[in-house]
Amino acid sequence: MAFLDDDDEIGPDPAEPSRRYGARGERPYLARRLLAIGFFVLFAVLVVLGIRGCLDARKERGFENYVRDLAAITAESQQLSNEFFGRLLDPGDLTELTLEAEIAADRGTAENLLGRVRGLDAPGELVEAQGELDKAFELRSDGIAGIADQIDTALARRGARDAIDQIATYMRYFVASDVLYGRARGMINSELDEQSIVPDDTLKRGTFLPEPSADVDWLDPVDLASAFAGVTGTAGGAQCEGVCGVALVDGGVLIGGTALTPGGLANVSGTELEVQVQNQGESEVTDVEVTFSLGGEDGSGTIPRIAVGETESATLNIQPAPASGEELTLDVSVLPVPGEEIEDNNNATFTVVFE
Repeated sequence: MAFLDDDDEIGPDPAEPSRRYGARGERPYLARRLLAIGFFVLFAVLVVLGIRGCLDARKERGFENYVRDLAAITAESQQLSNEFFGRLLDPGDLTELTLEAEIAADRGTAENLLGRVRGLDAPGELVEAQGELDKAFELRSDGIAGIADQIDTALARRGARDAIDQIATYMRYFVASDVLYGRARGMINSELDEQSIVPDDTLKRGTFLPEPSADVDWLDPVDLASAFAGVTGTAGGAQCEGVCGVALVDGGVLIGGTALTPGGLANVSGTELEVQVQNQGESEVTDVEVTFSLGGEDGSGTIPRIAVGETESATLNIQPAPASGEELTLDVSVLPVPGEEIEDNNNATFTVVFE
């Protein structure tokens, strides 16, 4: 029995080899598991980088498409400006009806451009700039629409002065639109720089109203009247060759025989307005138009002929008769003749009280 007990103590532990074998078997399993995790992490990183790259490329294309579409609209807006102001500055053989038709077509073009601007797909970073563009092109559309509505009266004999004043007001819409466009362009270029995208040079040519020149200041009603006078059959149809110019005579505006002083107050009676005009040019002028505005009522008349250096009068009837005892503002103008360069003496304003 003792011998059997000794053999049991000396023999190896049958569980020990089994434990060592199990530890060695776990190592390949862990290695394979870690390798799989590594591949999964690498795959996930590549997927994220790929998605980010696609999003970045898509974002860049969004900016480029937006700028390309805006550049095309800007180029067409510049062309509209050149044609619109070009025909006003030099109408050539345009008649009154032709000019009205051309401006009506410009109105449609401006409305179309506004619709295209509103349809631009602006990236999120350019939403504020897009809002400025919407306002800018809306002002351009409204300005041309307002001028189109007034042009018929501006070219007529009655009510021309007030209509031309309205057109000068609409010209200021273009000033505001250019300011808004400039702000939008600055925002867009700044964001393009952030995105490392080269801006389109076309955007630089986005102003609509031409700069004042020696020929015309588009915000000045007198200059506008002179521009309209160049249209065949408009602005009184005044004719002149060579160096031409007409002017109101100092003290030559009378109501009921009472001479009026510019800026002064005069008590008057009667409804007959006399306007004296002098030919200060070097050529005879014909069909010279004189207009007036009094208390919201307009009138006009024509002087058939004024020889060089001579003075002629137009007699206009004030109808309906003004109310008595009320201070009224009287504006009197002689419309510029073709080629007239000095127009400061073509207009005068008076304050009158009818007895």
